[in-house]
Amino acid sequence: MREGFLRVGAIVPEIKLGNPLYNAEKIVEKIRDAYDYGVEVVATPELCTTGVSLGDIFKQDYLMEKVNEAIQKIMDETSDLEITIVLGTPLKIENKLYNVALLIYQGEIIGFVPKKNLSPDELRCFNTGSYIYDRKVNVLGHELMFEKNVFEAPNHEGANFDVELSVKELKYLNPENKTIYLSINMTSNYDVVSRTVKVKKEALKLSKDNGIGYVYIMPGINESVTDFVYSGYSVIIDDGTIIKEGEKFNFEGSLIYGDIKLNEEINDYVIEKEEPIDKKAQKELNKYPFVPNTPEDIKERCKEVLELQSSALARRIKQLGHNRVVLGLSGGSDSTLALIVINEAFKKLNIDNKGIIAITMPGFGTSDRTYNNSINLAKEYDVTLREISIKEACIQHYKDIGLSVDDRSVTYENAQARERTQILMDVANMENAFVVGTGDMSELALGWCTYNGDHMSMYAVNCNIPKTLIKHIIRYEAERRNSKTLFDIIDTPISPELLPTDEKGEIAQKTESNIGPYELHDYFLYHFLKYNSTPNYILEIATKAFEGVYNKEEIHKWLNVFLRRFMTQQFKRSCSADGPKVGTIGLSPRGDLVMPSDLDASIWKIM
Repeated sequence: MREGFLRVGAIVPEIKLGNPLYNAEKIVEKIRDAYDYGVEVVATPELCTTGVSLGDIFKQDYLMEKVNEAIQKIMDETSDLEITIVLGTPLKIENKLYNVALLIYQGEIIGFVPKKNLSPDELRCFNTGSYIYDRKVNVLGHELMFEKNVFEAPNHEGANFDVELSVKELKYLNPENKTIYLSINMTSNYDVVSRTVKVKKEALKLSKDNGIGYVYIMPGINESVTDFVYSGYSVIIDDGTIIKEGEKFNFEGSLIYGDIKLNEEINDYVIEKEEPIDKKAQKELNKYPFVPNTPEDIKERCKEVLELQSSALARRIKQLGHNRVVLGLSGGSDSTLALIVINEAFKKLNIDNKGIIAITMPGFGTSDRTYNNSINLAKEYDVTLREISIKEACIQHYKDIGLSVDDRSVTYENAQARERTQILMDVANMENAFVVGTGDMSELALGWCTYNGDHMSMYAVNCNIPKTLIKHIIRYEAERRNSKTLFDIIDTPISPELLPTDEKGEIAQKTESNIGPYELHDYFLYHFLKYNSTPNYILEIATKAFEGVYNKEEIHKWLNVFLRRFMTQQFKRSCSADGPKVGTIGLSPRGDLVMPSDLDASIWKIM
């Protein structure tokens, strides 16, 4: 070791969700690797022995028995190592469940830190650490007292460090003790676009302002991707300088390490005030709040969104053990984005694209343009293509239920959407595959999908991507591949193609003529959910933002359509498929939008 330095490490081990004994093996492997590199203090993410995304399964006593076995295994198998381990784990203390950081050294527990500030979701399972503050408790046979979260590394005299669990802001560090050199922040945070950029910026400032080292660790991609994506981001910073960053979305886990200098005393915690930026006001003037303002930022956003989507899908593919997926390929923007995501996921897993079974299903409203684009797209991505017409099946179905083939009602349309979904589901069964959904957030917000038709899939990769962002992502891909097909898809009118084409064989049914422009609906959705803005206020700011594009009467009309549909369509969102959250706004009934399906929508109308 370099004199005057403390070598610290951050590990994000490969885990199996809810399998503590397997996880213990992988944790020990990473700890031993860290020790071989001379690491003196090593830390994991929160709840690393089980995974953070178990939900109510944390309440199971049997799981906690296995957790205790796993902790003992880690202690036993590292007892010969002079390394301080900061282990994130659930733990029962006095018959109550806590989220804790255990400090282990040479087979002994030398300290612990229970998480005190819990979210409502965490409070479903865990107790606040305030209950066991400043008194002795029995922690797996060790009599310990939690009175502070500052410890001295037993293998490095005078090297004091602070342990926090998911603290968003670094507070004044132990004013009685002026010799803290390192703060370890173990988190349970999932990733969304720009989160790691923000984390890095805040951590750099906190480290610089305090004159200390800083370690930040997020859970890895092997967590559940039911609604969120965990990237495994980790970073080591010293005095405002990045020493090492970990690789994101690594299924095999990661280990980073670096040297933190031991200063004689910590600086006072003083943060220079910055001029506040009114981000809300900036967004109000931006017609496209889901899309960054500059070409460079748009490109980076598209890259990051694809990384989140494809990593989540790759995780689900690994979980199911299928190397085959089924996709309905229409030649429209949503199914195109889904194909791009699948292609990226298959590259991550080194799977042959022939395992992507793309099915084009021409119907009564299919245009030559979208049909040809779907064929060309399948060729460009070298996937398995099948063509299955739905016309005869739908005509037979209309006859069976007594519906005239000349009918143009919602039943006529929805029967086609459900027929397509039935084909996808049945082919998936035949091929030992699963169906990747194509529906996006804008459609889900409006309920513009056929219940148990295009509304349903086995994993919905686009469910939190708004329409206004989707075309940018496709353009990003089109430029990377120099694809004429993708550029043409960007310019194709949005349509479910469920009504017959016009006399020229072109799209007659255009979605935005029916329900309104998606650029308006995405604007309404953003300000309604992000800032809880009132309908009248949204009308006011939208009129300013879209001046010269839409007049106030048009915005008024389409805002009422948005409010009515948003308030009445929760029943579709309540049973929507799993899918990754990629931004700050999401519609999952499990992790984001909690609202009743029986809401009285009558007040949600602007007169």
